[in-house]
Amino acid sequence: MTPDALTVLIITGAALVLFVTELVAPDIVALMVLVSLGVTGILDLSELFSGFGSPVELTLIGIFMLTSALRQTGVTAYIGQFILRWTQNLDERPLVGMLALSSAFAAVWMNTVAAAALIAPVGRRIALKRDISPSQLMMPISFGALLGGMATLLTTSNLLVSGLLSERGLPAFGLFDFMPVGGPIALIGLVYLTLFSKSLLPNRAPSDQWSGLRNARKELTKTYRLSMRLHEAYVLPDSPLVGISLAASDLGHQYGVTVSAVVRGRDTFAPPDPAIRLRAGDWLLLQGRPAEVDTAAGNLGLDLFEFEESSQAVLFRANSELAEVALSPRSKLFGRTLSEISFRDKYGVTVLAIWHEGRPVRSYLSEYALNRGDAMLVMGTPERLGVLSRDSDFLVLTHLPEIPEHRERAATALLILVAFLVVVAFNWLPVALAALLAAIASVLAGCETVEQARDSISWQVLFLVGGMLPLATALDQTGAAGLVIDGLFRLTGEIGPRGVLMLFFLLTALVSQFTSGQAATLIVAPLALSSAFQFAINPQTLLVAVAIGASTGFLSPISHPANLLVMGSGGYRFGDYARLGAPLVLVAALGVYLLAPLAYPF
Repeated sequence: MTPDALTVLIITGAALVLFVTELVAPDIVALMVLVSLGVTGILDLSELFSGFGSPVELTLIGIFMLTSALRQTGVTAYIGQFILRWTQNLDERPLVGMLALSSAFAAVWMNTVAAAALIAPVGRRIALKRDISPSQLMMPISFGALLGGMATLLTTSNLLVSGLLSERGLPAFGLFDFMPVGGPIALIGLVYLTLFSKSLLPNRAPSDQWSGLRNARKELTKTYRLSMRLHEAYVLPDSPLVGISLAASDLGHQYGVTVSAVVRGRDTFAPPDPAIRLRAGDWLLLQGRPAEVDTAAGNLGLDLFEFEESSQAVLFRANSELAEVALSPRSKLFGRTLSEISFRDKYGVTVLAIWHEGRPVRSYLSEYALNRGDAMLVMGTPERLGVLSRDSDFLVLTHLPEIPEHRERAATALLILVAFLVVVAFNWLPVALAALLAAIASVLAGCETVEQARDSISWQVLFLVGGMLPLATALDQTGAAGLVIDGLFRLTGEIGPRGVLMLFFLLTALVSQFTSGQAATLIVAPLALSSAFQFAINPQTLLVAVAIGASTGFLSPISHPANLLVMGSGGYRFGDYARLGAPLVLVAALGVYLLAPLAYPF
C-alpha cells in the first residue's frame, strides 16, 4: 500500500465517520475532504476543483431554478388543486396511494427533493381540510418520491453514476435507462404504501405551522359559532331556484340566508360563485337563523334535513381557506354595508360571520353596516384572500398560504419544462446544458426573478457534490479503490457476478441510511466501477445497483432530505421510518437482484 493510497483511505474513513455522527454539517465535511486532498498533494488544482464544474453540479443548478419557476408561476399550485379535487372523496388508503403516486410521478421529471416539496404541501392541505392526521399522509409522499427517483436519470445519485461513466469514456445513462429496474420496484413499493401505510404509521398530531393553521381554523369556527347556524338542504326538482343563479335567488336580502357551499356530484364550490346556476339535486350548506331557513326552504322548494357536525368539513373540501379580516384604521368603508361596497363581487370571498362587540353576527350580513373594531370571518381561495390582503382598506389577521407571484407565466413555465424533457429524452443536448438552458429561459421569460432563482439553489447539495467528486478521482488514481475491493472480496469469497451486484447494492443502501444517497454514491460508485473493470462485469449493471441503493433511504429521516422535509409536518420519530421503510428496502434488493442483470447483462 502506497502512502498516497493510505492517506486517501484515511480521508475517506474520516469523512464517513463525520457523515454518520453528524458532528459537522455534510457540506462542510465535503469541503474538508477537498482541502485535505489538496493539502496532502494527492490531486493537483485542476483535478481538485473539477467537481464544481462537473455536469452534475450544473444539472442540479438548472433543476433547482426550473423547479422554482414552476412554483412561482403557480404550476405546482394547479397540480395541488387537481390532486385535491380528485382525492376529496377518496377513503384514506386510496388517498395515500394517490399522494404517493403523485410524488413518484413528479420525481420521474424532477429532482427527488423537489418532487417531495411539490406534493408535501398538498398532503398537508388535504390533512387540514379532511381532519386527517398528517402523520398518516406525509411519509408516503417522501417515500413515493424516493421510489419514483429510482426510475429516472434526474435523481442526483443517478446523475452522479451517469457522470462517472461519462468521465471514464463509457456510455452514460439516458433519461429512461433506469426505468426497467427502478420502474417495477417503484410500482410494487407504491402498492405496498397504499395497502399498509395506514396500519404501520402512527396517528400523531403534527408539529409544524399547519398544525397551527388547522387549530386556528377550528378555533375560528368555534369562536364564531358557525355550526349553530349551518343547515343542509337539497334542491328539489320543482324548486323555483332550478336554473337561477345564486345572485338572482335573493336568499341573502329576502331571507338573511347565506349559501356557504354547493356540492354537485364530485364537484364542491366553496365559496360558490354568485353566478353559479342551481340545479335539481344540488346539496347546499346554508347559514342563517333556523326560522328564516325554514321559511326559505318552504317557499323555495328545498328539502331540509338534520345538520351533522362533519358536514362543516365541506367548507374546506375545495381550494378554500378561512381568514379573519378587520377594517384598517384608515379604511374608507366604516358605516357602509357589504352590499353597498359589492364585497362578494369585488373580492370573490364569502363573509360567514361578523364579530361585533363580543358576539358573532351571522344573519342578514349583506345589510350589516361595518363598524370600527369589527372583524369578519371570510372564506375564499388563497388567491382571492391574497387580493383582499393587498387592499389598503382591510387587514388580514390570520396566516395565508403561499401565493405564486407570476401566475400569468404558468403556461410559459410548463412549456419550458416540456421542452427540457423532450430535449433530454431525445439526447439533443447533454442534460447539464439542457437544464441550464431551461433555467435561463425561465428567468428571461419572467417566470421567476433573478433573486428567486438564486434563492432556489440548495448550496448544501452543491458543496457536498463538488467537494466529494474529487475523492472518486483520488480513490482511483492512488489505487485505494482496488485495495478496498480486494479486502471486500477476501471477506466474501467467490460470490459470482450477482453476488458482486448485491454486495454493492447493500453497501450503498447501508451507507445511505447514515449519510445521504449522494454521499453514499460518491463513496461507493468509484469502488463499483473499479470492480467492474477488475472482474470484467458490465459497469452499467453495478452502477444501476449503486444508484438504486442510494435511493433506499427508507430507514431514517437523515438518510434523505425528502424524509427530513416531512418529519416535522408529520410529527415523526426515528423509529417510524424503519417500521414503514424496511420492507421497501427488501423490495428494492429483490428488484436489483432479478432485474438489473436482465436490463444490463453482465
